[in-house]
Amino acid sequence: MASSSSSSSSSESKHEALQPVHPSMKGKLDPVFEKLYNDNVANTPLRPIDLTVLRRNYSALYSYGTGPAPDVGRIYDATIPIIDDDDDDDGDGSSSSSTKRTLLDVRVYEPSSPGPWPVHVDFHGGGWGLGDLDTEAHICRHICHRANVVVIDVAYRLVPEHAFPVGVTDSWAALRYIHAHGAARFNVQPARGISLGGVSAGAFIALSLAHLARDHRDHHDHSPAPIPLKLVVVGTPVIDDLSQYAAAAESPFPSMRENEWAPTLNWARLVWFDKLKWSSLPAPTPSSEGNEVQGSGGGGDGGDAAAAAVAAAQREKLGWFLNLLKAPNYRDLPKTVIYTAGADPLRDEGERYAQLLVENGVEVTLKRFPGVPHPFMHMDKDLWQAREFIDKTAREIRLAHHHP
Repeated sequence: MASSSSSSSSSESKHEALQPVHPSMKGKLDPVFEKLYNDNVANTPLRPIDLTVLRRNYSALYSYGTGPAPDVGRIYDATIPIIDDDDDDDGDGSSSSSTKRTLLDVRVYEPSSPGPWPVHVDFHGGGWGLGDLDTEAHICRHICHRANVVVIDVAYRLVPEHAFPVGVTDSWAALRYIHAHGAARFNVQPARGISLGGVSAGAFIALSLAHLARDHRDHHDHSPAPIPLKLVVVGTPVIDDLSQYAAAAESPFPSMRENEWAPTLNWARLVWFDKLKWSSLPAPTPSSEGNEVQGSGGGGDGGDAAAAAVAAAQREKLGWFLNLLKAPNYRDLPKTVIYTAGADPLRDEGERYAQLLVENGVEVTLKRFPGVPHPFMHMDKDLWQAREFIDKTAREIRLAHHHP
């Protein structure tokens, strides 16, 4: 994950992932991964980050380590209608009060067995600004084949073209639509319970949707109408609000300091993604008292104070969508499975979130895969950790849907 503008090419936005393993990471990495990285990445030229280039290449970024995926019964692309202004609480993709209709692309993976099938919904990773329907295609194939479920992979809209938290709100609209219309559109059984999954930013989405599904209310009489979820299973989630910290040393999580220079995802790249996220947000409007909150322009202390005021107003508006550790309630959530990576800066915040769920009576499975970095699950050709991640993920989904 990371942040900044798409045109940035300054020295601070160099593609720091494309460097040899940092000395501070020696002894922390599985030798198999280190060789894989050295053979395929470490000697590539240092280049400025370019968002357009990253997006074009992102889904193949770790293809050097990705193994073959099984065939499934059918794969096809479709769209899900949503309403931008969230008037469409019924999830039917239409609204009498709005014409801002958007079609989200999805990819549907069907098993070779006869339907109707249980349904698992996947949300790809990519730091809110990267990723598409190819990003986790091999994982979706494995889940469909091994768990005997339909997998619907959602292509939510990206920052900075769309304002954060568009990834969460688009995905929430998609989940409501699948719950309301999935039986007819996709020959699935959402009434029997849906499972959710994702990696990195997609993991944040899946975890946050569990809260929204639990608290969902009927659009007409506002009575409780939770969307039934059987399971949430995620890998290497982003949880915390990185913008609180000026440096890795300020984070309360040791993994952020221990893995500040980790390969594939390090502190500098996290900052790049975080700036990209924040750049998508409009400046707050004037307050009701008429005291206008200015942007970050201006110089000296006044400019710094104005920038701080803007950030504070944006943070207050976004609430816990910035930080799952600030969610108001952790009780009565579905079984949650969280996989973390030993050499990931985000490791400890994911494990802290799991601890919060346990403290609130939620059934949780937590496993840390040692010696591997943030996107390890894409390297199943070479890494036992990635193969086990896929095996365990598919097994949890199969058990949730077929052996409740």
